Formats: sequence, C-alpha cells, structure tokens
Amino acid sequence: MLNPGVKSAMRTFEVLELFAERREPLRLREIYSELGYPQSSTTNLLKSMVAAGYLNYNRKNRTYLPTTRVSMLGNWVPGYIQSAGNYRQMVEELQRRTDETVGLVTQNDLSIQYIILLTPDHEFQMAPQPGTMRTMVDSSSGLAMMAKIKDKDVEKICRYTNYYGMTEGHRVSYKDVMREINLIRSIDYAYVAHRPTEAVSSIAMALDTDLGGVPLAIGVGGLADRIADKKPEIVEIMRDLIEAFSSGAFEKQAQPKS
Repeated sequence: MLNPGVKSAMRTFEVLELFAERREPLRLREIYSELGYPQSSTTNLLKSMVAAGYLNYNRKNRTYLPTTRVSMLGNWVPGYIQSAGNYRQMVEELQRRTDETVGLVTQNDLSIQYIILLTPDHEFQMAPQPGTMRTMVDSSSGLAMMAKIKDKDVEKICRYTNYYGMTEGHRVSYKDVMREINLIRSIDYAYVAHRPTEAVSSIAMALDTDLGGVPLAIGVGGLADRIADKKPEIVEIMRDLIEAFSSGAFEKQAQPKS
C-alpha cells in the first residue's frame, strides 16, 4: 500500500490529468466524484494546490482551474528534445511517409513512455496520449530497446516487472521474452501484433542515440490489419529514415538558410 506522502503526490498528478482531459473549470464535487476520492481529503488537496499557485479558485462560481504555472513546469521539454537531436523532424517524416501513428519513445524504468506522438488524418487510428506509459515487456518499443541490452539486464526487467505486479495478473516469462528478443536481434526490429488490444499492432526500432542518457526507440502503430498489410513497406521506410537521421540529414534540414 502506498504511504500517505506518495498517495498525496499521486492524487496531485491525477487531479491535473483530470483537468487535462476535461479542459474546463471543475467544481469540488466533480473532482472527487470523478476520481473516487474522499471529499475531505480532496478539499485539503485542492486548497494546498491553490496555496502553491498551481490551481486557481473562483469563489463566486466555486470552480477550480489550473494556472499557467502548471504549463511552465514542462514547457522547456519540447525544446530540449528538439535541440538534443532533431527528433521531431524524423517523427514528422515517418508519419508522413507511412500515414500511420508514429511515436518517439523513451525507457522510463520498467516501462516505455511516449514523448512525441503524431497521428494521421484518417479514421483508422487508435493512438495513446503523449505521456502514456506501458510495460517494456509488452510493447514493441520496449522489446526493441531490450534487444540492445545484455541478457542479464533483460532478466532483471522481467523479474522486477513480476515483483511489482505490473502485468495485471499474469507473470512475465523470461524464456518467452528472450524468444522474442532473439528474433528482434536477428531482424533488427520488433513487431508486436494485437497488443495492447486485439485491434492494434506496432513496429518499433531502437535508436543508437539517447536523450540525456535515456534509451530511445521510434515506432509505427495502427489498426492490426493495416500494419500487417504494410509491414514490409513500413520497415523499409523506418530503416531509411533512421539511417538518414544517423547521417545527420535531419540536422542539415533544420539549419536556417543563409
């Protein structure tokens, strides 16, 4: 069970995520009802966030709304990602050429996290939100990054994933994961079909570069039938773009014309 301090911190983030989802002022009742919190502790939490300057309280309407201080916390991150290697240009070009959802992904402990996510205009998409996390052992990007590390480190990821119960009721088999990883090592990409739901599949490749020491991968995902039909084409496009990225082609494109 989470200790009170950790629980309070998690609830703070969940309140902010609720506002990100709803995108409108919310009353106290709406917040604690939606999140399933006790009214008393929600009142104290919101008062603390107002006092710290992260929420605005409209006494007349009795509504709360995040302040610009919240947006300032992370507004430097896109520029940092871009300046670290022109990753966005690569994601944009891959999305344009595949016409599917494309994500730049980092490793975050035992999970992967989407940091740039671009979607196509067509209706055949089921994309997660930027910031969404999934376990490494159950995602194409996670498996692609795991294929670049030593077997003993793969075993640690599987063991700790089981220890923390991150796979919702089923245990991760190190033997099965290594079977997937050995295949990925032989073909240099990960293809995960019908996961996390039956409707979607994805293809991912690990990058040789990192973001402040954090491993990176790039992935293409979409409806399972579409990805399966276009798989050879998508793999070829991904290889071409990663090679161009490694040679500095996107860095040259980003330079201003004199």
